[in-house]
Amino acid sequence: MKPYSILKTGFALFSIFLILVSCKAQQQGKMTSEKLIAEEYVITQLGDQELVDSRLTLKIDPENSIISGYSGCNNYNFSYEMNDGILDLGFASATKMYCDDKMDLENLFFQKAASVTQFDTSSEVIYLKSKEGNVLIKAEKKIEKSE
Repeated sequence: MKPYSILKTGFALFSIFLILVSCKAQQQGKMTSEKLIAEEYVITQLGDQELVDSRLTLKIDPENSIISGYSGCNNYNFSYEMNDGILDLGFASATKMYCDDKMDLENLFFQKAASVTQFDTSSEVIYLKSKEGNVLIKAEKKIEKSE
């Protein structure tokens, strides 16, 4: 083999290696759907409805398989299960206060949560989705306010 041919082959192999490494780096920034991680979020969207200055929260406790938070009027929790990539939130339990001006939003939250079967997460956002892949609940990582 001629030295020029060896150099050409080496350059081609190195180029392929760089392409593969850059693809792997891009994949690490993508959404993942393997497991839920411990995090606190603020709910910013229910179905097509954007929530501005939302006080609705979502906290994930994967060690105990619990999702909990504040639904606008009451505190809630779900004991979830993951089976074959399907997220089952089960039945919600919640406190039973009545808040005249917040019940519609709370009812919408529970309606959307009842249809969740999958999720996607990134470092800042979680999307809870229907079996068709439609976003039912979007929540953004809760930012701690510094004093």
